Amino acid sequence: MKSLFKSKTALFFLSLSISLTVLLGFSLYYNFTVERPIRVVDLNMLTQEQAMAWATENDIKLEILEAYDENVTVGTVLNQGTNVGERIFAGSTISITLSKGPDPDVLVDLIDFTGKDIGDVQTFIDSSKLMNATIKFEKNDDIASAFFIRQSIASGQIKRSDKIDFFISTGDKDTLTTVTVPDFSTYTRQQVSSWGSTSNIKINFVEEFNKDFEQGKIFEQSKAPNESIYDGSSLTVKLSLGTGVVLENFVGKSKSAIDSFIKENGLQVTYDYTYSSQQNKDYGISMLPGASVRVASNSTVKVTLSLGKVSVSDFTGKTVKEFETWLTEVNKQGAGLKFSSSVIYSDTVSANKIIKQTPSSGDINPGTSITLSVSKGLGITVKDFEKKTDTQDGLVIKFIEQYSSLPKDSVISQSIPVGNVVDNGTTITLTISLGQVPLSSFVGNTLNSFKDWINTMNSKGAKLTYTSSEAYNGTIVKGSLISQSPSSGSVNPGLALTIQVSKGAGITVINFVGTSTTSQSGLTVSKSEVYSDTIANGIVISQSIPSGTVVDSGTSISLVVSKGAEPTMVLPDLAGIIGTSTGVDTTKSQLTNYFNSTGLTNYNFVTGAYGIGAGQINDQSPAGGTTIKFNTSITVYISTN
Repeated sequence: MKSLFKSKTALFFLSLSISLTVLLGFSLYYNFTVERPIRVVDLNMLTQEQAMAWATENDIKLEILEAYDENVTVGTVLNQGTNVGERIFAGSTISITLSKGPDPDVLVDLIDFTGKDIGDVQTFIDSSKLMNATIKFEKNDDIASAFFIRQSIASGQIKRSDKIDFFISTGDKDTLTTVTVPDFSTYTRQQVSSWGSTSNIKINFVEEFNKDFEQGKIFEQSKAPNESIYDGSSLTVKLSLGTGVVLENFVGKSKSAIDSFIKENGLQVTYDYTYSSQQNKDYGISMLPGASVRVASNSTVKVTLSLGKVSVSDFTGKTVKEFETWLTEVNKQGAGLKFSSSVIYSDTVSANKIIKQTPSSGDINPGTSITLSVSKGLGITVKDFEKKTDTQDGLVIKFIEQYSSLPKDSVISQSIPVGNVVDNGTTITLTISLGQVPLSSFVGNTLNSFKDWINTMNSKGAKLTYTSSEAYNGTIVKGSLISQSPSSGSVNPGLALTIQVSKGAGITVINFVGTSTTSQSGLTVSKSEVYSDTIANGIVISQSIPSGTVVDSGTSISLVVSKGAEPTMVLPDLAGIIGTSTGVDTTKSQLTNYFNSTGLTNYNFVTGAYGIGAGQINDQSPAGGTTIKFNTSITVYISTN
């Protein structure tokens, strides 16, 4: 029995040994022959060296991309192409984007530093991230120590990478006093600010994400500990925002999922609500900051959630004002609903209430237009008005009166046609007949008074016209009517009247021709004189208005009066005038003096090579001894040789 037990025990241990050997062999085979997936970690905010170390350890290839970033240190991972937690195999490639720091080509507006000190200049350099700026010092008796003097580029814009020098006054000394910078790594923000105030140093705080430092901790200072800086200058201290949180895309996520992410990552959230046809109720529509943005812990994210589609209420039988109140409220939450309305008369629905609404119920998309039919109440059918005394309940009646061929007080027309349906209280205008136009005689009255009467009648629809002519009249003053046709009675509108207007008493022009009379009472006479070989001096030759013509008083008339026969003289031989002249100009001068002294004005000279001696007269026209008038044309031919 004991032998059998020993035998079974040995068999058990043998079996166990074989099983363990098989398991160990399988494990070794799996470990060395089966590829294991690798879980991608969060590489964001790691340095390039840290990311490369992880990749090397896990046999992962990195594709390095670069991008400018205003807030992340050069060489730090901005984002990664493969999501955190995703599993990949050894030998795989993932991309990471490294920060290149601020963009050197960004343009910076230069400001006026007049009256500012070195701290202001340094703060400007740091905040603008100028990469090639230098502060230089020089003595200046006019500008206080530590204050700005000038800059190498006066104004305008520069690139961050452009070289620029700022010159600071040291007053009458060779250099500025200095302050020793402490190690701020254990300081709080308040402590740094206090040190800056006490030491007359301007502190420029910059917040950046940093995986290696807790939020609020100082991880970098622009001046190293124990380094000296100038009194009144500035330095930059960088505060960590911690690792931060990369926001998920909340669009399309439920409120409960968003709340869970917010709580797990120590963030705050505020919600707005708006209607949406794209997302169900309580699902995300938009977010600020956007998805994939890194934010500091305890930051607040603003999320807009969907109210879903708009649930329409039925306003049939209610007032338009009630509908508009509801519309205003839902539109405040992004419904974007519009409406159009038409008004119709109704025997059953009171005025200003809704008869029909489309759609009247259900859920509709934002931006939908709703159509309303609104009651105008019970309408009034306009009757046919015949007399001025006619009335109709519900209408306000006004009158216009005008002359007409219809009997007096008859209705000529009505502003709203018969049979039209109108609102209660509508105003209708009736045009009432004044009957025919009563004529008045204006004979002996002025033309202006006649015109005034015509205008008065026509303002009431008489439509009278007239034609006029003028005539002289010794009894009716000028501008008054001599006759009018017709002159009395009653006539239909549109009549054309004929009138004759007095020009007053006329003046009959006498015969002036052949007489020495040169005036007439009532006329304005002008005279001109001419020579005449046939009519004696002082006798009228002609008149501009024929005798017997009747004209207005004050009319102008022109008379031509004879000066008698025109005088003459005997033209002498002009050669005797000049004597022995030997020059053309001398001859012309002598003859000109002679002609002017005798009253001869119509003369001219012609010169030519006649070979009889310079200045001698070759010929004249008319010839010497001819009797001429004083306006006769005289030509003298003078030799030039």
